[in-house]
Amino acid sequence: MTTDYTKNTSKKTRRTAAVPNDELHIDHPPRGIKMEQAQDGATVIKVRMFSRSVFPMFFFALIWNAVISLFVAIAIGMTAAKLGYGMGFFTPEEPNDTWTPVLIIWGFLIPFIAIGLFLIQKAAYGFLGRLEIRINTDEGSVFKGFGQLGRTQRFAPKSVKSIGMDKANEHEESIDLLFIKMNNGRTIKFPSLNEMRETWLAFALRKLLGKNS
Repeated sequence: MTTDYTKNTSKKTRRTAAVPNDELHIDHPPRGIKMEQAQDGATVIKVRMFSRSVFPMFFFALIWNAVISLFVAIAIGMTAAKLGYGMGFFTPEEPNDTWTPVLIIWGFLIPFIAIGLFLIQKAAYGFLGRLEIRINTDEGSVFKGFGQLGRTQRFAPKSVKSIGMDKANEHEESIDLLFIKMNNGRTIKFPSLNEMRETWLAFALRKLLGKNS
């Protein structure tokens, strides 16, 4: 009897070993993965990257950026006053007044603004992130990002040497990351997925690219 592991999404029942290939079927991807044929004949695999673990980061990003926005508002008000415009509690200043305090506060805020933007980007990826793989006879591509923003890596299917797993550390936990390795040594790494998705994706890529080992 074949077990349907595609319905297993609970962390408590998460398998500690890869699902055997004889229990996988290329036409039955797990939840969160969709495979379809494009009009140009390419096989397209779409993976939704949504994870509930992003919620703590989302709320932290909101708090961080709310606090930083107060200081940014002060810096904007000071800058407007230096340019001769009144804004809020800031009144226009004489053009010959020194810009040093304004430059200092902007210099101080830049790294905190950068961190805030990074947190927003990570939260957006957790909510809207997607992985899209396109495989045609002569060309393949892997898109990683959210919405239309992201990175596309192209490769020639005939140049694929192997498809495997690589150990990596994420939040002090050892995880497996799927990768495609080319004959020239170039490697395309995939983002972290849950084990069922990762196992099926490795199985499907080996089937589609003719790498059954």
